[in-house]
Amino acid sequence: MKQTLQRVRMGATMWVAVGAMVMAAHAGGTATHASTAKASAHTAIKGNPGDDPLLLKMIKTAMRSAVMVELIAKNYLYAGNDIATTKAKDAMRKEFKQFEADQKTLANALSDPKSKNLMTFIQMNVDDLKDLTQRPYGLDHAQEVVDLGEAISEGERKLAANFRKKLSRDYPVGKEFRYDIAQIGKYYMAYQAGIKDDNTVRQMKKEVGEFDEKIHELTTYPKNTVEMSQAINRMDKLWDIVKQFYLDIKEGGLPIIVYQTTNKLDKEVVSYSNMMLKTIKN
Repeated sequence: MKQTLQRVRMGATMWVAVGAMVMAAHAGGTATHASTAKASAHTAIKGNPGDDPLLLKMIKTAMRSAVMVELIAKNYLYAGNDIATTKAKDAMRKEFKQFEADQKTLANALSDPKSKNLMTFIQMNVDDLKDLTQRPYGLDHAQEVVDLGEAISEGERKLAANFRKKLSRDYPVGKEFRYDIAQIGKYYMAYQAGIKDDNTVRQMKKEVGEFDEKIHELTTYPKNTVEMSQAINRMDKLWDIVKQFYLDIKEGGLPIIVYQTTNKLDKEVVSYSNMMLKTIKN
């Protein structure tokens, strides 16, 4: 297991070293996230408009993969601690299935050597992640699952960033909301599961503060339709409910309520993101 964690950290460091900045308007659990949260909700990028449909599909696919691996870690922690066990295990199976399908799609779209090499790194760590999630639950395994998830999601967000650079149009920050929610949910449950290091608490509260800013930024998106504005209102109400539980991470005690409310919020985020994607295409 120590070799696995060493490889994870070396891999993550390698991709930081090549100067890869994750999503100009998004990251999560890294220093980049702190700076991008203060940036404009839109980042102008010039490319060939004819390539945009495929690029948008690949961005969505890579970011969905980053979301899936965060959800896998979160549901592993829930199931391992006998909380919403059946739902968590069922969700984890679906998330692995979606992740594997998305990796095939991405692999077929990659052409440059660096991205292909990154995909190889991702796949090695996914194999380790699958192995860990099939073993008996324990705190050491839980920590490794969280660490592996961080490394894999970093790689997926780098792939998405590479595709974004080639777009001919703006890409709204709101498209990355689902990743943020997945990561916040993971941090909350990691603490409840016994991973009670100070970094977990700091990351949790930082993510909550930045999500607060982002959800308000959505109201300024110039292409919001009536339906999109209604979705924002629903997200805002759910976020107000669950946010306080997240901020009271050390108190804990209501993991099922947090689990169910976060899942509802996730569905609203997916709904809004899909509507936003249509405005980008038009």
